[in-house]
Amino acid sequence: MTSLNHQIFLAINASDAASPFAVWAGGALAEWPIGIAVLLTLLAIVRQKPRGFAVVLALRVVLTVAVSMGSACLIRMFHYNPRPFVLGIGRMLIAHEPTSSFPSLHATFLFSMAFALLLHKGSRGIALFVMLLGFATAWARIFVGVHYPLDMAGAFLTACLAAVAVKLCFHQARSGL
Repeated sequence: MTSLNHQIFLAINASDAASPFAVWAGGALAEWPIGIAVLLTLLAIVRQKPRGFAVVLALRVVLTVAVSMGSACLIRMFHYNPRPFVLGIGRMLIAHEPTSSFPSLHATFLFSMAFALLLHKGSRGIALFVMLLGFATAWARIFVGVHYPLDMAGAFLTACLAAVAVKLCFHQARSGL
């Protein structure tokens, strides 16, 4: 599995022949989508009618992000996976500390917001756009050399499981009332 992960990484990672525009775009997509996704999530929340739905959605998003990011940090505490540049694999285009790479915190954050929105009626259009931002960031962070593809798969799965768990808790709480 490690060999396949490295092979896919090398296929996506920027080569020496990458254009200056591709390098700039990779760097921008590795960071900027988080701010855009936060603004879109806030837009999805304020558009909810009636206002009670907005509070529920806001709480779901915050809890989903907290559970997924907390889970990702716990995974990183107990499982160190060296980043590609630590092993001398590929080309690194942005500065980064040699922390554990699995799962990607950037992608976990974006995917958790997307899944929280996706599992709430009335915000699915924005959810799909936030999910696309997550995939763009996932690609970019591999392209710039700071993550492997499996780091992104782990982020996607962590966020999905967190969103489902939070949704089930809300459903259970509503049923128990």
